Amino acid sequence: MDGRLSHFDDEAQLGEIESSDGKRYPFDFSQWRGRGLPSAGTPVRFELRDGRAIQVFNHPEAQRRASTIRGVDGKTRRKVLSHWALAAFVVAVAGASAGRYAPVVEAVAIVLAWLGLRHVHREPQRLTGQWLNGIAIVVAVGVTLWSQWW
Repeated sequence: MDGRLSHFDDEAQLGEIESSDGKRYPFDFSQWRGRGLPSAGTPVRFELRDGRAIQVFNHPEAQRRASTIRGVDGKTRRKVLSHWALAAFVVAVAGASAGRYAPVVEAVAIVLAWLGLRHVHREPQRLTGQWLNGIAIVVAVGVTLWSQWW
């Protein structure tokens, strides 16, 4: 059954669970199988025996995504910028001064940006740079179009 701890007395080590159908069932600390100590308001799952709650544990939760990555040494690792993204941006900006070779340079920048997007897509927990790849593509297309009109 599912329910919620309505209260728990630490000294007496007794508590009460209000089930999802509104009925209340007592339990003692020896039946607690959950994480940490029981506290009021905790969603729980339990079984019934002779009108008492037994095998009381925290209600299962869906697994959450890790918000940070830790290295082997236990230290938090920050996301790093993809080197392909940085190269694509630099080449795209440099293509603006490439004169009649601008379309070729910008084609190289687009290929580098594609590699950067692929790189970030394969390791999203470790890398960032989608925005920089996007800017590189916009700059490359813009410079190529601009170079064709002048």
